[in-house]
Amino acid sequence: MRIDFLADIRRATDSQITALNALTNEMRRERFPDDPTVPLEEDLIRWRNVPDVFRVGEWLAWDHGRLVAEAHTEILLTNENRHLLEFMIFVTKHLRRRGLATRLLAGIAEYAARETRSVLMSFTFSSVPSGDAFMHRLGAEVGLETHTNQLDLADLNRDLLPLWQERAAERAAGYELVWWTGGYPEDAVEQVARVWDAMNRAPRGTLQMEDFHFTAEHVRDFAKSDRERGNEVWSLVVRARASGELAGFTEVSWHPNRPEIVQQRGTGVLDAHQNRGLGRWIKAAMLERILRERPQVRRVRTGNADSNAPMLKINNELGFKPYVSHAVWQVPLAQVRAYLDNVRAR
Repeated sequence: MRIDFLADIRRATDSQITALNALTNEMRRERFPDDPTVPLEEDLIRWRNVPDVFRVGEWLAWDHGRLVAEAHTEILLTNENRHLLEFMIFVTKHLRRRGLATRLLAGIAEYAARETRSVLMSFTFSSVPSGDAFMHRLGAEVGLETHTNQLDLADLNRDLLPLWQERAAERAAGYELVWWTGGYPEDAVEQVARVWDAMNRAPRGTLQMEDFHFTAEHVRDFAKSDRERGNEVWSLVVRARASGELAGFTEVSWHPNRPEIVQQRGTGVLDAHQNRGLGRWIKAAMLERILRERPQVRRVRTGNADSNAPMLKINNELGFKPYVSHAVWQVPLAQVRAYLDNVRAR
């Protein structure tokens, strides 16, 4: 068994990404069995265009020339959360419980130490119970329970869309909606970065995580990456007319390789503009546009913490239902090293 380490996934060869595409499609079928296969060309473009704010490392485990396991890490290059490293490990089904995940974890632990990251985080899926079992063996703890929630547009309560927008016209008369597609005007990127801070209102459970604060350069970088990856992004912001300040936002993405699915990204309203119906207003306006301009879309997906009662209330009223549950785990690097030492000592 050979394990190759790539410090930057953007520098992977075509043959490495070809093998990775086949393995990750196996992983995707396990996690989201209803989804179509991701074409190789899309993954080639996706991995070559990771936003600069992310540093993505990759470990590839080969058995007689066939890729049978992979692990990747993500480090977010912001001023906050410099103690954190996120990781994921996937082993093909017929080779699980043979020590491959532990071998990959050893490489991740060495890398985390070099990068002075003291806390490791990972995500598991209810559709892949082996992930939970591995994290339990490692002694990690669940810091946050979440779901991918899905709205089948056939189940959408369409009567709410005009109702919520009418109510907003009364409660939020001093605000207006502004649409952007495929990025943001240069004179708005500073404000977009500030309004993204609204996402810090989402619950984080017991995760050892600080607020994130993105800069204008990060905003530009994300938009550039989306364009290169072929993601069509619709951004809707609500703006205070008097001051011109952005009060909240919602954003969705759509890819032509998955024409029936829209991915809901962030939605948030800043503290100073709460309790005016702005969240319902922008969600309703976005869904109305999807219905009007994307008739091929059948499902809208979003991720929510199970403890995010305000957002879940809005989504549940619209007709979102739980699709796949996730656990967000955390474990100190010192504990990972102790686990690995115990494994080696057996």
